Amino acid sequence: MKNLIFLAALVFSMFVIKTAKAQEPIATLEHDGTSKVFYGKSSFAEACSASVNGDQIYLSSGYFDAPKSIDKGVKITGAGHFPVEGKQTQIITGLNINNGADSLRLEGLFINGEVTFDKDNSINYVKIIRCSFTNASLNSSSIASKNYCSIEECFISGSLSFGSSIYSEGGNNFLLRNSIVSGNVNKIAANALIDGNIFLVNATYGITSTFYYVNYTIIRNNIILGKSYLFYNGYDVKGSNTIVKNLFVSPSPENVDKETNTTGVVRANIFVNQTGEVINYLHDYHLKNPATYIGTDGKQVGIYGGLAFKENGVPSNPAVVSKIVSQSTDTNGNLKVNISVKAQDN
Repeated sequence: MKNLIFLAALVFSMFVIKTAKAQEPIATLEHDGTSKVFYGKSSFAEACSASVNGDQIYLSSGYFDAPKSIDKGVKITGAGHFPVEGKQTQIITGLNINNGADSLRLEGLFINGEVTFDKDNSINYVKIIRCSFTNASLNSSSIASKNYCSIEECFISGSLSFGSSIYSEGGNNFLLRNSIVSGNVNKIAANALIDGNIFLVNATYGITSTFYYVNYTIIRNNIILGKSYLFYNGYDVKGSNTIVKNLFVSPSPENVDKETNTTGVVRANIFVNQTGEVINYLHDYHLKNPATYIGTDGKQVGIYGGLAFKENGVPSNPAVVSKIVSQSTDTNGNLKVNISVKAQDN
């Protein structure tokens, strides 16, 4: 309820400032029950600079310059990464995550570039949810692990020639769930869970396999469209991965037990509407026959199984359902504003 009341107040303040500032992008910093508003393309960077661990930053729709780096454990929530009704929050360049960003949460952002972790520092408990970006690089030096980090309900895309990938090395308990990945997953040493994703398997640097040096990982409930090698040139520790209840277009993916996975599915029969190897917001990634392909949890495989991808990638913070603003003030100079806000269930 507190968050709902705060958002209603936030929406009203953002409306007033937008009217005065000709709809410039807005960042609102919430700290210890108080709010400070920044506006303009640099507002995101300014809010990050003024924040401390545990703060919340709300970003309106619009275009924002990225901060030089994010080195605090803050929660950053945008209006969403889907281009729906002009409510998309776009970060103009990629994001750099540096030392001090433990417990950082990114949600509802369209990031025009990579999400890159500082390889020389340990950065843990970072969660990226309902965002779009190209590559995610969680690579580490030998003593700088990235532990308990997760990417959930994201679009990880790229150009047709280079594709995109997730690169994770030196971390423990990495989670990739309910996301669409245009490229491949590179260099996971152990203790990862790859669950309920769609892999389009675009060629990345000439590598046409879905996984490249991925070992001791649970790979389950995914839809894997590539017809080439599952593991690049077999570069995995044979038998180290648990591969179960996945759907494969390939009729004979190596190291895969056909008794516990579904292989050789005709690609055109999988999704309601999907073609090619590039993520497309106009495509429909629902299964044509969701009851046919069931995962380890008794639900359909792919992004709509498990905890399930949320339609249009709507962020988890309360959302504005409607707003009515009078065209003029009353005789007392008051402006009538009626805002309806709905809490999200996830």
